[in-house]
Amino acid sequence: MIEAELVVNRLLEKKPKTRQEVQLIKLEVAKEQKFSMVPPNNQLLAQIDSAEEPELAKLLRVKPMRTSAGVTPVAIMTSPASCPHGTCTYCPGGPSNESPQSYTGHEPAARRGKRHNYNSRSQVDARLEQYVRNGHPTDKIEIIIMGGTFTARTPDYQDEFLTGAFETLNGERLPLDEALHRNGNAKHKCVGLTMETRPTECTPWSVFQMRKQGATRVEIGVQCLDDGVHDKLNRQQKVEDVIKATKLLKEAGFKVVYHMMPGLPGMTPETDVRDFKRLFEEEDFQPDMLKLYPTLLVKGSPLSRNPGDFVPYDTETAANVVADLKEIVPPYVRIQRIQRDIPKPQIIAGVMNSNLRQYARKELKRRGKKCKCINCRELWRAWIDPSTAELKEIEYKSSGGTEYF
Repeated sequence: MIEAELVVNRLLEKKPKTRQEVQLIKLEVAKEQKFSMVPPNNQLLAQIDSAEEPELAKLLRVKPMRTSAGVTPVAIMTSPASCPHGTCTYCPGGPSNESPQSYTGHEPAARRGKRHNYNSRSQVDARLEQYVRNGHPTDKIEIIIMGGTFTARTPDYQDEFLTGAFETLNGERLPLDEALHRNGNAKHKCVGLTMETRPTECTPWSVFQMRKQGATRVEIGVQCLDDGVHDKLNRQQKVEDVIKATKLLKEAGFKVVYHMMPGLPGMTPETDVRDFKRLFEEEDFQPDMLKLYPTLLVKGSPLSRNPGDFVPYDTETAANVVADLKEIVPPYVRIQRIQRDIPKPQIIAGVMNSNLRQYARKELKRRGKKCKCINCRELWRAWIDPSTAELKEIEYKSSGGTEYF
């Protein structure tokens, strides 16, 4: 590690202010000392005390976008299990594919889960260790439970999975209710806990259980607002189920995230945009956040075995549809994610580019428009003069009540 030590000494001497300056200093030292390779940032981080050199540690942080919002996300995967209703035609995963439901098994989070035998404690421990190694803070953690319909698992499985996660955060194993209480003073505080489920699984009992288990946000698979399309996809849910689930979750104090799938069989760009407009024009919906997953033809899915005349959106079409949404999304909504993290070799047809959000932003810029969602307005994206800030309040109707943003 002599190379890393030499670079760190020069960095401490010159005190760079930007990541670009850090890179120039690294190259300068490497050229002077004739290094065979430039030491990566995680090796440099191992040579400094982040508490004593916080600004340098921040500049050396690997993949800084991961924690740019001030919270460190930790996704953990549940073991493979079937959905209670069967399999949607577009879904590639499940026990028959030896992967969690709705995952191919080749996604980074799915591979990580399998590597740790889907043990929640081990997954959280490994992820925190990786974050520390790459210079990220781990004091404010958001646990995201992935892998299908969590509320459909047995109560014992749910509690054990959560207990394992909090064992790592707290540094000791405790009963779940005690672990949740103790976590307020832990080194790794869980400031957000996200669970995934189906609208049909959101019952008063399951919502009560999620509150009891410490959840703060619930993601539900809405996909589209067309009952006929749902029927053909073996989704076995109605728009009315979405409305009821949204109301139950909001009344219980949860943030509600809708998963939407533009380009489903039977849908068009026009009907997708129609659905997007309904989300924000009708008070029965009004999600707090959105995840957009353009429909793909994925290996292992029932749809891939019998696609008929279905042709998924290509990158250009999907980018245009996402740009249409970005034009109308209200400022109180966060577009949290655009497209699934499915490896290209697993995709038969559909969006092949992994940077769809950039394509959509480029299209929006071409139109002379800007997205008003929370994600696109985060302060780190541009310098803002605090003296120009104004307090604004948005009031809107939602699920029979009034929301304020």
